[in-house]
Amino acid sequence: MTAGRRKAAAAALRIADALADPAEVARALPADRMHTLGEGLAGTALLHSSLAEAVPGAAARARAHWQLAAEAIGEARPDGVYRGPGGLAASLLAGAGRLSREELPGDAVRDAVCWLSARTEAIAGRRWPDPAPGPGVCPWTVYDVMSGLSGTGRILLAAHGAGWAAEAAPGLAAAISALTRMVRGGTPDRPGWWLPAGHLPGPAAGHPEGAAVTGMAHGIAGPLALLALAETSGPPAPGRRAAVRAAADWLVAVREGGSWPPRAGATGTAPGRGTGSGRRDAWCYGAPGITRALALSSTALGDPRYARVAGLSLTALAERPVAAWDTDGPGLCHGSAGVLVCALRAGHRALAEKAAGLTLRLAAEAPSGPPGGPVSGGTGLGFLTGAAGTALALAQYAGLLPESPPVPWDCLLLTA
Repeated sequence: MTAGRRKAAAAALRIADALADPAEVARALPADRMHTLGEGLAGTALLHSSLAEAVPGAAARARAHWQLAAEAIGEARPDGVYRGPGGLAASLLAGAGRLSREELPGDAVRDAVCWLSARTEAIAGRRWPDPAPGPGVCPWTVYDVMSGLSGTGRILLAAHGAGWAAEAAPGLAAAISALTRMVRGGTPDRPGWWLPAGHLPGPAAGHPEGAAVTGMAHGIAGPLALLALAETSGPPAPGRRAAVRAAADWLVAVREGGSWPPRAGATGTAPGRGTGSGRRDAWCYGAPGITRALALSSTALGDPRYARVAGLSLTALAERPVAAWDTDGPGLCHGSAGVLVCALRAGHRALAEKAAGLTLRLAAEAPSGPPGGPVSGGTGLGFLTGAAGTALALAQYAGLLPESPPVPWDCLLLTA
């Protein structure tokens, strides 16, 4: 193991130890966030379950975190795979493969698959305006990774291949069908995921004429990644292959200078050049997530063009100094840990080493964890934006995690 990987392993284990006690984690979080995957106990449970083979007692820790998360959900509304019951379901499904049946809470995994499948069918059954007269085909909360079909569909695809095919099949089929219809339902100048002004998320917001979002978290890269993965390893579905090609071609067309803008506007009959900036180098809106979706498309279609574009973009990012990266902190969503995960999946060694070094430095400078513990701080404890996600990325880089788990932990990011 190299010196960098030894440092990464030590940092990951230090964070896991700091997040060992679920009660301490819960006390450090607002009541409405303590159960969540994005920020709370469902995320710290996933960290401990992923380390079950490397750390004695990690499986028991995971079970305790899952139990307290379940107790803390209360009346939280269903909201994709990062908050509410969906977050706990996704955490169980992603983490259960590393634990024995005796270490799992009863029929919790099967129940989670059934609940998530039914929830996905309900989301897919929502109606949205027909694209013919104008924009606004499908709200981003219906199709995105955080709240919508891309996130729930990916977990169901994992469950389908991990022993729960019958339970996962209805929701998975509904997600694939709805996303395929969305991708193929646009007009020549406005694709099916076009959003009108005032309905664009986060850094993509503000375009006065409306736009189409590019990135993984809330844009077309999320549906594309799911459709490509399903084309490779899922049950047959009509129109899916054509949808993968259409979305991948659109992303290639709107690429700018080795990267992507968070949104692209329309110009007559062309998809349009990009507008705006914001987190262009992060998993959520930028090149790391988008390149992963293109690489998965390349595998699904047997077309090397998409892999070449992805590789060029990752190399361009690796060649820039980290001080110039448009990322924020050491986390998965906005930060350098997300870059690290995408680089590892791409096998891009130079970018992985650069991202790992930055993640280690940022994690040491601004640690997060329960007050008074080995790691101190505030609310950044969970999977998506906090210490648990950072630790998982560093553990992956260090080789602490199984090489071929039944369900890869980063399927939650649609990078696998």
